[in-house]
Amino acid sequence: MKTTEKILDILGKPINFDILLASLLTSLALLATNFLPEKYLVRFHLEKFLNDYNPYILMVFFVSLFLIIIHFGSKKRKEKKDKAFNKYLIEQQDKLFEDEDAREILAQLYRCHPRASKLPMQNQKVLLLEQYQLITKAASQAVVDMTDPKFPYVLQPEAEQRIKKELAAEKPK
Repeated sequence: MKTTEKILDILGKPINFDILLASLLTSLALLATNFLPEKYLVRFHLEKFLNDYNPYILMVFFVSLFLIIIHFGSKKRKEKKDKAFNKYLIEQQDKLFEDEDAREILAQLYRCHPRASKLPMQNQKVLLLEQYQLITKAASQAVVDMTDPKFPYVLQPEAEQRIKKELAAEKPK
């Protein structure tokens, strides 16, 4: 299974897709010369070439065609996976916004915004907020006290916008 995925990843790259498309079109053009009248084949010196290489051209055509079909199929499957993941991510973010402890952490970061605020590194809610892309570490390295390790975090733009919307909805008109 992993080998198949690796092959599809290699074929899925734009430059490889262009090569596949070029080989498909070239082999199609060469196969189409089989339908030319004999006098044109003689004039272009193609009769010996086609007699010698026609099976290979046909094989390149079908392999290219099938690989392009597989490419589009895998692309659609990947888009489905991405949609499913995005849906899952949004559901988890919604759950965190409903969680009291997580909301308190987000409110603390919003009060300090745009500056970073130190949060406990080993807190479950902090780890979940980071995992589900609502907060992020402000630096890759920091000096921390190992007895109570705290690291500077900032809000992600998505969380900031959502907090602003909720605050605007809470204000009486």
